[in-house]
Amino acid sequence: MNTAIIIFTVCIILFITDKFKPSTVAMLGCILMICFGVCSPEKALSGFTNDIVLIVFGTEIFGVAFFECGLGGLIASWIIRFSQGKEKRVIVTAGCTAAILSAFLNNQVVCSMMMVICLSISKTTRSIASKNIILPVIICAILGGQCTLIGAPATLIASSMALDSTGNGITMFELLPLGLSIFAAVMLMMYFFSYRKGIEIWGKADLPSDDPDFEPVSGKLDKRKAAVTLFAALVMLVLFISGIVSVGAASVIGALICLLGRAVDEKKALRQTDWNIIIWLGCSIGLAGALCESGAVQKISSRLCSIFPENTPAIVLLAIFVIITVLISNLLANTTTVIMILPFSIEIADKFGLSPTPFVIAVTMAAGLSIMTPLSCGFIGMTMRAGYKFKDYIKYGWSIQLTSMLMIICLTPAMFPFRG
Repeated sequence: MNTAIIIFTVCIILFITDKFKPSTVAMLGCILMICFGVCSPEKALSGFTNDIVLIVFGTEIFGVAFFECGLGGLIASWIIRFSQGKEKRVIVTAGCTAAILSAFLNNQVVCSMMMVICLSISKTTRSIASKNIILPVIICAILGGQCTLIGAPATLIASSMALDSTGNGITMFELLPLGLSIFAAVMLMMYFFSYRKGIEIWGKADLPSDDPDFEPVSGKLDKRKAAVTLFAALVMLVLFISGIVSVGAASVIGALICLLGRAVDEKKALRQTDWNIIIWLGCSIGLAGALCESGAVQKISSRLCSIFPENTPAIVLLAIFVIITVLISNLLANTTTVIMILPFSIEIADKFGLSPTPFVIAVTMAAGLSIMTPLSCGFIGMTMRAGYKFKDYIKYGWSIQLTSMLMIICLTPAMFPFRG
C-alpha cells in the first residue's frame, strides 16, 4: 500500500515538473506498479482494453478527415461573413461554433483552427483586435467539450475511473444539461460583462500580422470527401444516441467510413493521430486502477473522513471537492487533477452513504472548466501565443471561473441526487 502511494506521488511530481512527456510518466508508473508487485500486469495495462482508447483513436481520425476535406475552411468563411467586423458577433458566432465542434472533435485541433480564424478576422478587419476574441472563443470550446463524454480527455478518464470503482461510468450525453446551462450563463457573462473587461485589459493591442505560428485554414471544399465525412458524422451520432454499440465502437466505425470512403489518406491520418495521448490515457487508467486495487485510496479516504463530522451536509462535501479541484486544476493539468481527486471523492461519498455520481460529475466538470491560468490544459495554454500575459488569464477569467464553480455546486445535486 505504501509502495503504491510512493509511486503515485513520484508520478504526480513528474507530471507537475513537466520534465518528461505525460505518456512517459504514466508508462513509468505502470511499470513500477508491476515491478514492485503492487498489481498484476493485466491490471496495470487494463487501460489499453478500455473503450476510451477506441474513442480517442476514432475521433482523432475523424477530426483529420473533417478539416482535410475543407469543412473547416467553410466554417471560417461563414464566421467571417456573419461577424461583419464586430467583436461581440465574432465571440458569439465563433464561440458557439467552437463549442459544438469541441463536443465531438479533438479539442486541440478545434482550438487551433479557431485561433487561426480569429487571427484571420483581426487581420482583415481593423476594428477587431485578436486578443479580445481569441481567449473568449477558446473558453467556449472548452465549455463545449464538457458537454459530452468524448469532448475532453479528463472526462474520458473520469468515466473510466468511475466505471471501475462504482460500475457506472459517464454516458455520452449525461453531462449535456449541466454543460449547456454553464455554457449559456458564461456566454451571457462574456457578452455583457467580460467583453468590457477584456477591452480594459487589452485595448486594441494585437498580434503582428506576420506571426509565423499560424497557418491559414484552407477554404477549398472537396465535395466528395465532405459528403463522406458528413455521412460518417451522421452514422456516429445515430450510434451515440441509440446505444446500439459502445461509444468507442461508434467512434471507430466513423473513422473507418472516412478511411474506406477515402475522405482522408490512411497514412496521413495515422501520422497525424496523437499517439502520445492514447498511450497516456491507457497508462493513466491502469495507474489509477492499480492505486485503487492496492487499498491506498481507501486508507487515505478513511483518514479524510475522520476530519468531517458524520452529520456534514452532502452539499458541503461536494462544495469542498469542487473548490479543491478548481484550485489544483488551475495549477496542474486538469487530467492530472482528476486522477488525484476523483478516487477520494468516490470513496468518501461511499463512506457517507451518498451516491458517487454527483461527486464524479462535479469533480469532472470542475477540473475541465478551470480556465483561470494557462496551466490547466493545453487548449488554454496554446493561447499564450497570442501575446497574453499570465495575469491576463486571472483578470479575465476569475468571474467566469466563479460563475461556473457556483453553478456546478448548485446544479449538480439537482440533476444528480445524492441519494438515488
